[in-house]
Amino acid sequence: MQKVRVHCFGISLDGYSAGPNQSLDHPLGVGGTGLMEWFFPTRTFQKMHNRELMNAPEQIFGQEGGENGVDDDFAARSFEKIGAWIMGRNMFGPVRGPWTNDDWKGWWGDNPVYHCDVFVLTHHVRAPLTMDGGTTFHFVTEGIQTALQRARAAAREKDVRVGGGVATVRAYLQAGLVDELHLAQSPVLLGSGESLFQGLDLPSLGYRCIERVPSAKTTHLVLARS
Repeated sequence: MQKVRVHCFGISLDGYSAGPNQSLDHPLGVGGTGLMEWFFPTRTFQKMHNRELMNAPEQIFGQEGGENGVDDDFAARSFEKIGAWIMGRNMFGPVRGPWTNDDWKGWWGDNPVYHCDVFVLTHHVRAPLTMDGGTTFHFVTEGIQTALQRARAAAREKDVRVGGGVATVRAYLQAGLVDELHLAQSPVLLGSGESLFQGLDLPSLGYRCIERVPSAKTTHLVLARS
């Protein structure tokens, strides 16, 4: 059965999944990169090997092969059986307002990691953007339900991954449309930013924790909707 999944979604000890003042220099907000420090050294990330992602620190690259273990197991799992992605405009890039030109093509360069159809939620019309490696970005102005309907059709027998950012994941959770949510809670305090769970009553929405696996750098939590 086709599922809607969220994976590798970082969260701080105080409940934030992005820090304040998101910008080109701070895509996850000030301090937000610390939420993903468990992910950068993994073999899965190292295979992607793109220094533009989230302004990742220079020292995390060039590790021969990357690290195996619990963190890499969850990272690799996040790409299995994914046939389409959905993301908010902030995850696609730092550009705001109308698309004045087509210069910005995402964080990943000419060959993004998705290799499938990606549906970007936006208020402003833009023509589809076809990249190398099989990725096509489709810009959806009709809301989360339309984006999901199109993503399900594009994924066919595979699953749909909701990539973020925070507002997008919250919208799909609130609508009860996420079947599985993998959080990586890292020992980071952000103090402010975008709160993932504020105002969400997850038990009432049918979610419960079905898996908890600690690693040296984070704690992996999997929530599922019954």
